[in-house]
Order: sequence, then C-alpha cells, then structure tokens
Amino acid sequence: MREILTGITLTLATCCASSAEAEIFHRQTIPDFRAVSIAYDALVCGIWVANESNEVVLLSTFGNEIRRFDTGMRSVRSLTVEEDSILVASGWGEFRRFDRDGRALDAPFRLSETLYDTEGLHRDADGSFLVVEDDPSRLLRIAADGTVLMELYGDSFDPPMTEPQGVTRDPYSGNILVVDDNEGLNSLFELAPDGRVLSVTPLSEYGFDAEGVALQPETGTLYVGFDSGQALAIFDWIPTEITIDTPLERGPDCAYS
Repeated sequence: MREILTGITLTLATCCASSAEAEIFHRQTIPDFRAVSIAYDALVCGIWVANESNEVVLLSTFGNEIRRFDTGMRSVRSLTVEEDSILVASGWGEFRRFDRDGRALDAPFRLSETLYDTEGLHRDADGSFLVVEDDPSRLLRIAADGTVLMELYGDSFDPPMTEPQGVTRDPYSGNILVVDDNEGLNSLFELAPDGRVLSVTPLSEYGFDAEGVALQPETGTLYVGFDSGQALAIFDWIPTEITIDTPLERGPDCAYS
C-alpha cells in the first residue's frame, strides 16, 4: 500500500482482490463516432461527448445528435456536467465552463495544481470531482477548492488498472465506473468508493480502445466510447453490489428515456 501525505489529506492506494465480471447487456453500437469522454445530463436528457477536437457534442440518450458547439480550446480531452454548466478539460491542465448553449462562462483556469493529464472527469453529488489520469495511473477525488481528498493508484489493483481513461459514478449503488483503454485491459472497472475492486469486465467484444464512460442511472443505461475503434456502445448495466447506505443525489429525472 502506498501512502501520500498532501498538505491536508492522507491518501491511500488500495490493493484489491481479483473480481468477477459485471452484468452488462449490449443494446447497440453507433459506428464511426469518436467518444473519448462522455457525461450524462438529466437536465437535457442527453449525453455530452468530447472527441478530442475543439468541439463538444450533445446526443440524445438514443445516440442522435442534438447540438454541438466550438469551445475555442485547442482540444477537449474530458468533460463533466455541473448544475449550471459543462466543465471541460483540455488534457493539458486547462479547464473551462460553458453553458448548455455553448457560451463560455469563465476564462480558462486550473481546477487543481496536481492535475495536468486529465483523461476522465466526473462531478459527484457533493460537488467534488472524480478524476482519472494514466501517467501515473491514478484515480483522485478533488474538492471544489482543488484539495486532493483521495488518491488511488491503479497499478496497485488486482488486476492492475494501468491506463484509466474515463470515470463516472452510479448514484444509487455508490459504485465508481472506470474504463481502462487498450494499453491496459480494455475493460470496465467497477469500484467501491474506497477503491475496492468489485468487478472487471472485458470490453474487446464490443470495441477497441475504451476511453469514455457515462451512466444514465434512472434506466441503468451505460455508454462506453471507443477511441481508436471509433464507436459508441450502449449497454444495460446492473451494479455488482450496493456500497453506500443512502443513495446520492442524481439530479432531475430525464423527461424521456
């Protein structure tokens, strides 16, 4: 176990036991669509997608394009949904907020001095952020003020999560979902809030180079974006176990699913 003492918080890298595969059921795959980061947005009943260009795309939960906008950034590597905005990250340490019509709400800024190569981003119900990076392989929880609250190293997991690329969290079970790309296991890792590995599910049957993940919790619909495979796969997903006593806030109900 590796321990890192930050200015305020002691963070732990948790070693984990080998785990079974999760229950996922493939619905469909949208081909020829690059999705390196995905975020579900119940307010507009859609999923926001970054494709590592300067654009952000909004799709319906069925995969139909609703709108897109130019961020003016060199590229968008990851994104997440906040109450009043879409938070995007360039993958070079730069973050920026936009409203849902694509208007910039602030100038570029640093979310945390510890973040640079942000591969995946998810705003949690308490306002903190789950972040994954792949060099080194780590899953972090960052407070709104940039403080590191948790730091878990993927190479300590069993099996190792060496190339984490996308992250989301199920508000009902409390479980964290991370996709590991083709330089790792090309798999879906399901984790308890403390980093305990619950399941590891291979994804190569459905696509190549998994990089984005999002969940529509009301329906259990899981979205996985494959970068080199140029595809967006849609699944039904069932949590392996419930890891929290009280469900998290999930936001408004999606008007149609």
